[in-house]
Amino acid sequence: MVPDHTDVKHQQIKRLRTRIVFCGILVVALLATTGFVYLYWLPDAVRTPWMIFSQPLIAALALALAVIVNLRLSLPAFKKENKANPLSDSPTRKVFRKITPPPLLLLWLKHIGHIALTAICVAVAIYLTTVNLKAAPEQITVLNNAIPVNSLLLAITFALLVCERMLSYRPIRDWPMQNLSVGMLRVLLSIFLLVTISLALFTYIPWLSLWLMKIASLILLLVAIETGIRVFTALFYIPAPDKPHPFITRSLVAEQYQWPIRPLQQMRRKIFQHFGVDVSKIQAFRLIGQIFVPVVFGVVVVGWVVSGLNQVALDNRGVYERFGHPVTVLKPGLHVGLPWPFGKVVKVDYGAVHELKLSEAEVPEKTLPLKIADSVEGPAPQDSWRLWDNSHTTDQAQLIASAIGDKQSFQIVNMDIRLIWRVGMQDTDAMKSLYQTEDLPTLIQRVARQVLAQYFAHQQLDDLLNEQRSTMSATLNKEIQQRLNRLDTGVELLYTRIESIHPPAGAANAYHGVQAAQIAANAGIMREKGYAATVTNDAQRKATVAIDKAKAAANELQAQANKSQLRYIAEYDAWKINPEAYINERRYQTYSKALSQTPLLIIDNQASGVNEPMLDLRQFSQPSR
Repeated sequence: MVPDHTDVKHQQIKRLRTRIVFCGILVVALLATTGFVYLYWLPDAVRTPWMIFSQPLIAALALALAVIVNLRLSLPAFKKENKANPLSDSPTRKVFRKITPPPLLLLWLKHIGHIALTAICVAVAIYLTTVNLKAAPEQITVLNNAIPVNSLLLAITFALLVCERMLSYRPIRDWPMQNLSVGMLRVLLSIFLLVTISLALFTYIPWLSLWLMKIASLILLLVAIETGIRVFTALFYIPAPDKPHPFITRSLVAEQYQWPIRPLQQMRRKIFQHFGVDVSKIQAFRLIGQIFVPVVFGVVVVGWVVSGLNQVALDNRGVYERFGHPVTVLKPGLHVGLPWPFGKVVKVDYGAVHELKLSEAEVPEKTLPLKIADSVEGPAPQDSWRLWDNSHTTDQAQLIASAIGDKQSFQIVNMDIRLIWRVGMQDTDAMKSLYQTEDLPTLIQRVARQVLAQYFAHQQLDDLLNEQRSTMSATLNKEIQQRLNRLDTGVELLYTRIESIHPPAGAANAYHGVQAAQIAANAGIMREKGYAATVTNDAQRKATVAIDKAKAAANELQAQANKSQLRYIAEYDAWKINPEAYINERRYQTYSKALSQTPLLIIDNQASGVNEPMLDLRQFSQPSR
């Protein structure tokens, strides 16, 4: 009896479905085992070095799970023929048909679950590959159990290779997803092979191992991004009972895993499948295909030759390296040299001024308190506050000398010191700054800290706080510049700015108390000195006033005596010349002075006659005697 073709096809699809389900269970088991090992078995110290190797593997397994789910849903479904069965209308079946959701609702739930599971796998792959591309171990560590893990990866790689060969050389009829499955299987095989080689070379050639891991992560990231775009477009697909589920995990990157690589031929096949147009029959496209390789090669050669043109910006200089040897320093402008990699221009600052803080690393932003917005007309910004009882992220702790009685000790002060520097303007300075050190700011910072430690070793707190900052800044700037010149760094230190020097924030209150007591004592001394000066000045003022009064009285008496003496001499001389005239004159003066304020009535004694004058004496006052 010849078997029916439909039955053979059904059996073949059934076996294929079973194998796909088995592969899905195996991938889920590997993911669960990996998660258990990382979460519960490996300690933190061992887990961190292995993350850079395990993240691409987990991302590859997540994408493989998404592909398996899509392959399972893309298989055609065969309905069994309903034969007469007396139990078909049993009460149990009737109840089951009643509680079963409608077929359309089941179809939508299946479609949504398909998209959601694929999106989760793609999101996990994108996250892990992105983290792996950014990650870089600070130091190379020795991995424990590297040989057993590498052996296990090699065995898995060999198993994937066997599966890929079997699936490539055994075509399955009526399964259009075979070529797509082969491409994704080759991607998975390449990822496991790169991780295996990277793990084997990690101890001997770490930089090559890390680059291989970057390549593996980049391949997975491209496939995941492409699949994510297809997941987004699948959201607008409306499922129907007579339509197959969309195969979301097909990838153009996976289709390139063949030899020879023919991207134009694949593009022509895609255009023919979607639009029914064979571009090979069009003369213009045939001509493009013939001249594509020469044109691309010519463009590449011209671009390589043009790489010898180098433009140096106005704020930069360029050190031209010919075959890896520095030849000259190029000024801003356009320069012609050998193409890459025979000639290369390394940029150097040309007069750019930099500010370097000598404090430790900045506190992460998540631990900083919320900053209040500073208004233009409000108080000073919070960044400019220099209160001693506040801790600042830019402060640096420094030990200084101290004396407690007859014993030597030390104290701690916080200081905020910043360096303003630039690369020297000479060509030799540019050469030195580029080739004498790998990290110029770090070198300047360490040299400055050495100079600060030597300078503050013989300083005490009171002298340090009372010293002028300009003098201290000039001294530090000179010493740091001398140290940098001895190292041939080519750095010109423009200014050393001292923002603040103060005791630590924890000792601020105690130091404030000491300062307050000292200020109060000095104020008491000054107050007493002021009172003593006031009393002394008052006594001196009173003594001076008394002396001046005595001198004035003496001078007045002396002047009066001199006056009386001169008058006596003058009167004596006048009397001696004519005594009678002098006496009459003196008499008349005395009468005039005595009678100057007295009213007089003068009667002529010669007046006589019959009619003597009558005087009314009532209008006169009493005459003087």
